[in-house]
Amino acid sequence: MKVFRLRLLLDFLAVALVIACLAYWWLDNLSHELFGTALFVLVIVHNVFNKRWYGGVTKRRMDATRIVNLVTIFCLAIGMTVMLVTSFLVSRDLFPFTALSGAFAVREIHMFAGYWVLLIIAIHLGTRWTVVINTIQSTLRFASPSTLRTVVLRAVALSIAMWGVKSSFEMAFGTKLMLTYTLDMWDFSENTLGFFVAYTSIVGLYAAITHYALGLLGDVIKGRREDRQRRGRAP
Repeated sequence: MKVFRLRLLLDFLAVALVIACLAYWWLDNLSHELFGTALFVLVIVHNVFNKRWYGGVTKRRMDATRIVNLVTIFCLAIGMTVMLVTSFLVSRDLFPFTALSGAFAVREIHMFAGYWVLLIIAIHLGTRWTVVINTIQSTLRFASPSTLRTVVLRAVALSIAMWGVKSSFEMAFGTKLMLTYTLDMWDFSENTLGFFVAYTSIVGLYAAITHYALGLLGDVIKGRREDRQRRGRAP
C-alpha cells in the first residue's frame, strides 16, 4: 500500500508541475526549465515504479478501461517525447547549446504539447480513479462504506467538474488544443491562485468524464453480456 501511496503522490505532483509549467508568464525562464526538468525526472521515476505493469500488459484480460488506459499511456508517451525534444530546441538556460536560433514554431509546438499532455494525464487519472479513491480511503482509514461520504464526495466531484467547464471556456482550453494561436494572457499580478485553480478543475473535469463514461460503458457491456446469457439459456 505504501507503494500505491507513493505512486499517487508522484502522479499528483506531476500534474502540479505541468500546470506550473503552463504558468510561464508567472515564472522566469530558468524556473520554467527547472520545473520541466523535474517533471521529466518524475516521469522516469513513475515508469520505474510501474515496470512490472508493463511486463504484465499482454497477460491481462482487456476491457474498456484497460484499453483506454493503454491508449492514453501511448499518447502520453508521444506527448512527453514531443515536449522533451522541443524543450532542448528552445532551452535558453539549462541547455542553451542545443537550442535553435529563433524557433518560434518550435516554441508553439512545445506549448501546444503541454496542453495536450495535461489533458491526457487527466484522462489517465480518470481510468485509474477507482485505485486513487481506494488508496485515499485506505490512507485515511475509512474502513467501511458510507452513504453520506459517497454523497459528499460526488457533490464535490460535480462542483469541480462544473468549475472545470467554466474554466475550460475562460482559459480557451479547447482552442489551445486545436493548435490555434491565442492572444489571451492571464494577469498573474491580479490573481495567481485563480490560474492554478482553473487548470486543476479542468483536470478534475476530464478525469471525472473519463471515470463515469467508462463506468457507464462497463455497465452497458455487462448488461448486454447478461442479456446474451439469458437468451442462450432460454428454451
